[in-house]
Amino acid sequence: MSKELRHIVRDWQTLTIILVMPVMMMFLYGYALNMDLNELPVLVEDPVPSEESRALIAAINATALFNVIGAVRATDDPEHLFRMHRMRALFRFSPDFARELQNGGTPAQIQVLIDGSDPNVGTILKNTIEPMLTNAALAILRLTRPEVIRVDQRILYNQEQKSALYFVPGLMAIILLMISALLTSLAITREKELGTMEQILVSPVRPLEIVIGKILPYVILAGIDSVLILGVGRLNFGVAIAGNPWLLALGTVIYIFTALAIGLLISTIARTQQQAMMIVLPVTLLPTIILSGFIFPLASLPYLLRLITYIVPATYFLEIIRGIILKGIGISIIWKPMLVLLAISFVLVGISIRKMRVKL
Repeated sequence: MSKELRHIVRDWQTLTIILVMPVMMMFLYGYALNMDLNELPVLVEDPVPSEESRALIAAINATALFNVIGAVRATDDPEHLFRMHRMRALFRFSPDFARELQNGGTPAQIQVLIDGSDPNVGTILKNTIEPMLTNAALAILRLTRPEVIRVDQRILYNQEQKSALYFVPGLMAIILLMISALLTSLAITREKELGTMEQILVSPVRPLEIVIGKILPYVILAGIDSVLILGVGRLNFGVAIAGNPWLLALGTVIYIFTALAIGLLISTIARTQQQAMMIVLPVTLLPTIILSGFIFPLASLPYLLRLITYIVPATYFLEIIRGIILKGIGISIIWKPMLVLLAISFVLVGISIRKMRVKL
């Protein structure tokens, strides 16, 4: 362990990357991964402009969701408008819109064409536009809709529905797994390439001691990275820890140990640092993003893929970190994912020790 710590401290370039890369990734992904919809460009087709249609257009533009970029009198090719203006929706008023709205006999006609190339955005717009237009029209007519039921909706844990509060904890899972696994995967392969593995093997240390000595320094470094990540999340994205920070620290250390065990196992398989890096990225990054619940809900995955999620460490850490940071849950709820992470890490370390060759 002392040898590994000295190597890390003297290799200032690697140390800089270890400490700077997580902060850069937090800024990059924290701002890039944003599901909040704001100022979506939309166009309006108003064949016969009227006071009512102008008031409704103003109401559409006043919402945080839409930005009315223009209005046209009529078009025979709506798809051409979508291609030219790169808009998300086209609101098409009927020529008799004002008269129909004031008479109250037949409903006033508004056709809304939605760009469905992004299914998530298309679904949100489809569910949002109709009640928004109805309420705006009632406000214009100074009418109130008869109240059949009263729904009292309250959002818990993430009242403002900010994407950052959901994604930043997940980013911590990705960054820690990738950094930790990469560091330890290079630890032993570096010894093999430099020819210093022989010095370790002829020393009076057993495989278990070699494995522990290689892992512990990177536990410290990954712990520092986790503090940096949480600091950036708090200062830049407003992600506060609702639960017990010491419980979060315990869960993070267990997850870091699991990530380091993955890298250690890879280092016993790979012969060179390049091979280790090529193995680490697909083994850690892709499953963590796709099969852990980071972006896609696990319930929406096919059955066979859902089975794979049970062996992805980030699946359990996301349950721990999101539960503590967003909901403030305690050990009575998250002890199971913690035990699963410990079991995975001990199995991986055991395999690494068995594969550690003490003979050249």
